[in-house]
Amino acid sequence: MIRRIELVRGAWGTALLLAPRPVLEHVHHVRVDRPSLVVARVLGARQLAQAVLSGADPSPEVLAMGVWVDGAHAATALGLAVADRQRARAGLADAALAALWAVLGYRDLATAGPTPSSHEHRRDELARAVLGLVPGGKGLLSRSAAARTRAAGSPTPRRR
Repeated sequence: MIRRIELVRGAWGTALLLAPRPVLEHVHHVRVDRPSLVVARVLGARQLAQAVLSGADPSPEVLAMGVWVDGAHAATALGLAVADRQRARAGLADAALAALWAVLGYRDLATAGPTPSSHEHRRDELARAVLGLVPGGKGLLSRSAAARTRAAGSPTPRRR
């Protein structure tokens, strides 16, 4: 089953990628210039890529990687808010949204169901490799391992 958050993330990413100007003007209320359009499109591509890579029934490792990416996104958006006062509102809004996605992903990681046997495991291997290298990744790996162990005894997925 596809997580609702990935559908929302995909729609948000598509909006940022294809129509960044209205999003920046009406949602973030910022002055739109070329750099802001480029950044919005890059962030839209990131959101869309994460939605696609998370896919249907993501494993605990993929969920953990998504939590890390959203957390890093929130931190960099806060950095934008501090560094550029003209874009502080947009940076804070973006940080809040990324933090919300990280929290929701962390919650889903806590209730992750078993991964189907037909699941593509290359994404899991990549997520484990990356999480083993990034700051805070080892803690998320531990949480994903606990979710996998817990889910092994569960006959049906509990994830929403």
